[in-house]
Amino acid sequence: MKVILRFLAIVALAAGAGLSPAVAQVTFEVASIHPSRPGAGPQDGQSAFRADRFDAQAYTVADILDMLNGWQLHRVVGGPAWMTTDRFDIHAKASAPIPPEGRRDALMALLAERFHLSVHRETRDIPTMMLLAPKKPAGLRPAAAGETYSVRFNERNDPTFTAQSMSAFTNYLSQMWHSPVVDRTGLEGAFDFSLNPSAVDPQPEENWGDRVREAVIAVGFKVEERNVPAEVTVVDRCERPSEN
Repeated sequence: MKVILRFLAIVALAAGAGLSPAVAQVTFEVASIHPSRPGAGPQDGQSAFRADRFDAQAYTVADILDMLNGWQLHRVVGGPAWMTTDRFDIHAKASAPIPPEGRRDALMALLAERFHLSVHRETRDIPTMMLLAPKKPAGLRPAAAGETYSVRFNERNDPTFTAQSMSAFTNYLSQMWHSPVVDRTGLEGAFDFSLNPSAVDPQPEENWGDRVREAVIAVGFKVEERNVPAEVTVVDRCERPSEN
């Protein structure tokens, strides 16, 4: 009977968190959630998912939801203002390793249980940056066999990408441009390339994101802004976490 009740409780949590019952049983058994140290800010935020563990430092609920949306900003709407300001240290452990495809569901179930998070997904027209490639950019080189994904920055904060897919690249650009970015390049596979925004002559009131955009165009991409239908996560309810 206890097993049945636990399963029904998990299914109920999953429904509120926007999960399907088929994957709702992937959960953390133990979790510790505490407010971060006073003064902690975005520069202190970090997280790691290791087999049966999830650890985050100085993360907001909005940070976690952005992470679960592939770091595509502005794909999460609604919810109380503290979701973007209150930072927490989270340490959660499952009884067995959680496969990559189950990690989103485990985190959403944890947020539903401890933050009483309830969300739904819907499609809205939102301003979106489109990454296009009328022809293959001359600055892209196919990644060599055996290369692993990495991003390195020089002293001028210019990034060099190794074994980078276009989907991962759009996530990086979303952070730079504070906007959803959609891959419309048609380029498959992984590539090596560099951007040199520090070499762009700054114009009045031009910020770093503007210089990154010019550097992206210099590599051979095209960038357009359009209002397009996109799936977003709408927060219906979120409360500060229950005590451990």
